[in-house]
Amino acid sequence: MAILMPKSELKLHTRNEHQIKNEICREPIYYGLLLQSEAHQKEYPSAKHRPVKPSRIYNCHGLTFASRRTFIWLSEEITKILDDDGYEKVDRQYVLAGDIVVYYATTGDAEHSGVVVEVDQFGPKILSKWGQSHEVVHREGDCPYNVPDVRFYRITT
Repeated sequence: MAILMPKSELKLHTRNEHQIKNEICREPIYYGLLLQSEAHQKEYPSAKHRPVKPSRIYNCHGLTFASRRTFIWLSEEITKILDDDGYEKVDRQYVLAGDIVVYYATTGDAEHSGVVVEVDQFGPKILSKWGQSHEVVHREGDCPYNVPDVRFYRITT
């Protein structure tokens, strides 16, 4: 039986075989994460809060690009994934389920990401993970990430 270290890195590569820096943190959650999760549920009652516990193993980018297996924290790694894996920007009006969304801060850093799970007359619904908290299905602006630049992408190849 393998002994897992409290922290490690997943061998995660783009389609062009560039390594993506990441971290798997197997340390247990702490009480503050539970409180943060509860606060999110109260502050965003119209979002669908999935019944999963907070996790330090993966973040929003790990959910979006690495199947919930790791924590990708560097913005340049998101850029590398988008470039190497063949993502193309999609205008909001043409977004479909399966596309991804990336929220960019004023610095240009990719601050948050998620997967579009549904599009209705009000726009896209997004599955994402809020930091180390829990997973949520929410509208584009109904989340704690108040950033000026939200972009949608589709993998084309």
